[in-house]
Amino acid sequence: IVKTFAQFGLDRRSVLGALAASASVLMMPPALAEEAHAMAGKSPWFSAFGLRMKVEVTTASTGGTMSATRVISQPGGGPPAHVHTREDEVFLILRGHYRFWQKGIPTIEAPAGTLVQQHKGMVHQYRNVSDVEGEHILCCLPGGLEELFISVANEGLVVPRDMKRVVDLSAQYGIIYQPSIAE
Repeated sequence: IVKTFAQFGLDRRSVLGALAASASVLMMPPALAEEAHAMAGKSPWFSAFGLRMKVEVTTASTGGTMSATRVISQPGGGPPAHVHTREDEVFLILRGHYRFWQKGIPTIEAPAGTLVQQHKGMVHQYRNVSDVEGEHILCCLPGGLEELFISVANEGLVVPRDMKRVVDLSAQYGIIYQPSIAE
């Protein structure tokens, strides 16, 4: 399996870490997950970037090494093209069918069960191209990006209406937006 991941340019350590985190998220008893969120004093679900999100594994709980966020997207949903300067992302598609664009790399079709890695420094974007709600687990290595999602939600920012503020806030987290690369 690792050889297959390598053929797609996926880093073995990142993939295995993301798989382990995803498995722990998926196997966590709902009561335990709800208790963890209640203890944090936060509502488990929030909206950011037109997506519904729920932080499953916080950066603090992993000593900074990673975070995992469950993301629900409507058909056609997904972020604008952007670059991460601080973290790699690993997406585990649970439901729906996504399409990933990466500058200089062929388009990736990602139905449920697909694992996609986005390296820091790479211009990329994705979209739920199915006609049903999509769901994925987003693992960030190292962690910290969930704080941007929470900040966007807390400020009630909506893209494209509030894009100037989103760009300014995102820059604090090392995210730089680019012109669309979606085909």
